Amino acid sequence: MEDGPTKEFLVNILESMDGGVLTIDKKARITSFNHSAEEITGFKREEVLNKECYHVLKNGLCEERCPLKETLETGKPVYNYEIMITNKQGKKIPVNITTSPLRSSNNEIIGAVENFRDLTKHEGLWGKLRQERNRAQQYLNIAGVIIVAINEKGEVTLINRKGCDVLGYQEKEIIGNSWFDLCIPERLKKELKGVFKKLMEGKNELVEYYENPILTRTGEERIIEWHNTILTDEKGYIVGSLSSGKDITKRKQAEAELIRAEKLASLGQLAASVAHEVNNPLAGILVYLKLLHKKYKEKTLQTAETENQLLKMEKELERTTRIIRNLLDFSRQSEPNMRPVNLNKVVEAALLLVGHQISLENIKLEKKLDTQIPLVLADFDQIQQVLINIILNANQAMPDGGSLTITTSIAEGIHIGESSKKTVRIDIKDTGVGIPQENLSKLFTPFFTTKEKGKGVGLGLPVVHGIIERHNGKIEVDSELNVGTTFSIYLELMDEKKD
Repeated sequence: MEDGPTKEFLVNILESMDGGVLTIDKKARITSFNHSAEEITGFKREEVLNKECYHVLKNGLCEERCPLKETLETGKPVYNYEIMITNKQGKKIPVNITTSPLRSSNNEIIGAVENFRDLTKHEGLWGKLRQERNRAQQYLNIAGVIIVAINEKGEVTLINRKGCDVLGYQEKEIIGNSWFDLCIPERLKKELKGVFKKLMEGKNELVEYYENPILTRTGEERIIEWHNTILTDEKGYIVGSLSSGKDITKRKQAEAELIRAEKLASLGQLAASVAHEVNNPLAGILVYLKLLHKKYKEKTLQTAETENQLLKMEKELERTTRIIRNLLDFSRQSEPNMRPVNLNKVVEAALLLVGHQISLENIKLEKKLDTQIPLVLADFDQIQQVLINIILNANQAMPDGGSLTITTSIAEGIHIGESSKKTVRIDIKDTGVGIPQENLSKLFTPFFTTKEKGKGVGLGLPVVHGIIERHNGKIEVDSELNVGTTFSIYLELMDEKKD
């Protein structure tokens, strides 16, 4: 502050202000204290100068979240927070405070300015504020979803009763603690903390909907679907996030059971076909073994023909092993594993299991796989299940034979939800009996089936639809009676940016 009239003028302004004003240096020591601050706290200026502010104001926020420290670290003000301070006589006084950075002439942060107002002198306003706050809290508490607000440090600043019930904590045990350290499973903490940090820095776009597990007090994991928004201050700075969450654990468990049940049904259809496919090479190997045994007795093993027979046996055994391994992989009960996937490889894996059945049904198979398609983020096993289910349905739709064409390609401008996406497309086209137009809209409805009694219960395509939806994709069907049916699946590219 400059000497002379300018300093006197600024001091007069400070003293004439209605609200309490104090300045603090970077070590939390009070360097100035105006007349209103004296009236509110009961302390005289000379009693508080060079003393740490938390020894004078004595409020619980100092231990939980220090606004001075936050302002010094971020260079941003902390606006309009309410605390209870203790005056010189030991009386609790509610105040509204704004803490702002104090800068030198060269713009270096040298401390902070705190402007605070005694709310008891504004009983009407304070009463209305408390009334509105209590009403808002009541609204939050009767909500059937979790409501949680997190500041830019990842600390919980608000949580409603539903959130406390799901987590198993009391509100006071959550508020002020790190959401990620308290409520996120260990395996996900580092990743989610990093994503949130970039979001608060404005480096990541907000994901308005996502699902992730949270950890309750008992150590149980619950799967929550979240809807999110960003919180900003008066100047537009990002100060946190607000989320509403719904516990979908039971729904996810039911969906997983349905997927497993449908997989078992598909395995039943595949079993006979795979048995035939494995039996043929084994029968051939047996013939070669008998020939080799005969040559062994005749002492004529060392011939080119013998070597050729051994190579054929090796090739057939490798093929048999590959078929059995793929069947075992498909049958296993595994957790969903989203990873980069080449959909052409999923198609080949599915055809390894159903290829023999296609040939037995006198169906001509044609593959048109684009070798340049990009990767998608998907669960290999679940997408394989989708393809097998649709292919088996196509086989049943061609009892007298026909043709099956599987195509992969890149498709742009595909509307999924409210956005236009660039996708990888898989088309499965048959020349079967087709589906009546009036049934097309019912195909993905549980328990709807056009099959004969005992041939199916109508859960296959609903499971397929559910898997594609959980991959944030889309599935369409086009059909004409006595011409054929085409199922088209669209999955978003890995590097596709959200609109």
